[in-house]
Order: sequence, then structure tokens, then C-alpha cells
Amino acid sequence: MPFRHPGAGAQSYRRRGPSRRLSFGRMPDRIMTVLGPIAPDELGLTLAHEHLLFDLRCLWEEPPPERAHLADAELTAENRDELVRDLYHSRPNLHHDDSALAITEVVDFREAGGATIVDLTSIGLAPDPNALRDIAAATGVHVVAGAGYYRRKCLPDDVDERSIDELADELERWVTAGMYGTTVRAGILGELGTSTPIQPFEERQLRAAARVQRATGVAINVHPAIWAHEHLRVVDILEDAGADLARVALSHCDQLVEPEWHARIAERGVTLCFDTFGAEFTYDSDGSREPTDAERIDCLRRLLDAGRASQLLLSHDICSRLQLARYGGPGYAHVPGKIVPRLRAEGVSAVEIDEMLIANPRRLLAMPG
Repeated sequence: MPFRHPGAGAQSYRRRGPSRRLSFGRMPDRIMTVLGPIAPDELGLTLAHEHLLFDLRCLWEEPPPERAHLADAELTAENRDELVRDLYHSRPNLHHDDSALAITEVVDFREAGGATIVDLTSIGLAPDPNALRDIAAATGVHVVAGAGYYRRKCLPDDVDERSIDELADELERWVTAGMYGTTVRAGILGELGTSTPIQPFEERQLRAAARVQRATGVAINVHPAIWAHEHLRVVDILEDAGADLARVALSHCDQLVEPEWHARIAERGVTLCFDTFGAEFTYDSDGSREPTDAERIDCLRRLLDAGRASQLLLSHDICSRLQLARYGGPGYAHVPGKIVPRLRAEGVSAVEIDEMLIANPRRLLAMPG
């Protein structure tokens, strides 16, 4: 989930089954979706970090006087150009709970060749596991739900009282029994929010997640502070707590156009998520902007050239209405429909594309049966 500081060619995707040898008595690996477990080779083309429904109003920023009219304005064709110059000035833009619209948007992804969406709407962003189950059932797209807590800024004060033991008990229950009072089980821990600097609660949650990973085999996805450089600190905490770094993904790495920094992260063995494709917003108040897709692709190519294809995931992290196709945004079909052809045109191989969109999500999400 990014935050500002304060179907052409779908047929080429191959569903390759994992090559593994099962020992006697060992249950095969499975991936937990909101509709229940599936075999890893059922996963298909996967978006690794999305939000099908969301409430990001905890990050709303009061607009300056000349933009005050946008604070509670519904999105229209007339005000879209204003809103894209700072999407955090509009409360309605940061809130989406329309399941019918979500179904329409997910169908667009399916028609572009998509098979699975990983929804990482953690506590603080209004997770709704039952709604995710309904969306999956209505669309035929697999939905893997994440569980955990988002950034401290978006959470109630009582989380500061939670110990590592208490957090680990919660996270494990959400993976093994059901999330937030439902029977819908999490298939990944995340997105686990961190800030800059990393807050005490956030560090405790990371340590708890490492413990649950050791107990269950579940993967971990962490939200590092956007445009900051806390990634290696996150990795240090998880490693110290005993996490398997090969089963850890760091979100929003593509919000930094810093190939050398990406290389340092990759050296630690974690998975880097290039998961904000299609988000090219600007921020008039401080003159900043998000990277362009061309810049993201350039950074991605450098990692691919360095042999890091097995450590990369792709997605959009849709967390505002402006990003939805209904409101003129790229929608969930942008990666398979637009980014993949651009990658092919730049010489990225079909094998590398399959790794980033199929094999790597499959490896990350598969847990012991």
C-alpha cells in the first residue's frame, strides 16, 4: 500500500506444475485462498499485491485552501485531473467498499489472462474477508488474503499493549483457523506495515510474524516506508527473529528508482515487489512525483540482467479509486495487458515473465499441507 511521505498475448502464460518429490506420509503443498486450499499449479498468472476493497482514509491529508473543495468531493471526469495531482487530498478517493464494482474490475483482470490476486488489506485498511470470498466466488479468480496490521499511524492506541506472544497467537490463528472472527483463512501474512523510523509495535509484529512463519510455513509481505530506506532494517529484524528470508517479500521497491539499492536488497535473498505499476501520480504541494512505468521497467531490467528473476513479483497495489478502470485508472488488467507486452518488447523472455507472474508467487505462497 503506497503512501506519500508525511489482454493481448494472455495465451502465452503457462501453468507449469511444480517439480517436487513427496516423501511417504507427507501431504502435498497447498496455497490457501479465501475459498479454501488449492494446489500450487492451479495458481496461474498472479498479481502479488492488491486491494480489492480498502479504506485508506487514515492517510488523508488536509488540502490547501485552493484545493479544499476536493476534500469530500466524489470523483468525476471534471475533477480527475485535479485529484491526480495529489490523491491524498480526497477522502472519497481513499475509500472503496463496493463489492459489485470490485467484481467488474476483477473480471477485467481475468479476461486479460489473470488467475489469482493476492489481497493484502490488513487491519487499519478495513479488511473484509467475507467480501473477498464473495468476489472470488463471483469471478472465478483465486483470491489469497493477507492478515496482520498495517502502519502504526493507522491503528488504535491499544495495539501498543500487544506483546510478541499475543501478536504471534493472533497471526497464527488467522492463518490456521480464520481471520477477524470469520472462517476465511489467511494465505500470507501482510501487508505488515512499517514506518520510518520503524515503530516498537511494528517491530514486535515482525518478530511475531517470523515465529508464525516457522510454525506454519506461511510467507510474509512487509510494507516498508515509501521513499525511505528501511528495507534492510526490516530484513535484519526478521532474520534476527528466525524468519526464512526466501519466504519474505518487500513491497513497493519500485517506488525508489535506485538500482544500487535494489541490488543491496536482493543480496539478502528476499523477494522484491515491483507492485505499483500504473501509479504515476504527482504531488503539487511539494513538487514530488511517483516513478513512471518506464522507470520501473528500467530498474526491473537491471535486476533481471543480474540474474534476479527468481526474486521478483509484479502488481499494481490499487488502493485508491483513481487507480480503478471505472474512474479512468489502469485497473487490475494493466500488468498483463500493458506491462507484459512492454517487457517483451524490451527483450524480457517468456521464461522470466512466467517466473515473476507465476512461478515466484507459487513458490512464495505454497505451504506444507
